[in-house]
Amino acid sequence: MAKKRRDSVMTIRSALNHALEIRFTCIHLKSNVQDLIGAISSQEQIKEVYGILFDIQALASMFSSIRFSFIPRLENSSADCLAKNPKSRFVTSL
Repeated sequence: MAKKRRDSVMTIRSALNHALEIRFTCIHLKSNVQDLIGAISSQEQIKEVYGILFDIQALASMFSSIRFSFIPRLENSSADCLAKNPKSRFVTSL
């Protein structure tokens, strides 16, 4: 679980950075790591990813609207498939 949580928190930080780079002002981010979404939403700290959660909270403050939600993996199979397939980086549209 720790590796999954660390990978997810790094992905969220990267997604927020990218969204800011392309000038998004509103974002709704979904993840299947429920305790992580809870920690981000409540500004709770998780020891093994403390620094990255701090970064996420700082980045989140730069959006005019931001929302974090839990989504079960089974309900998000398209994104899960893309994330696991290295060739998906070359997909330009779905």
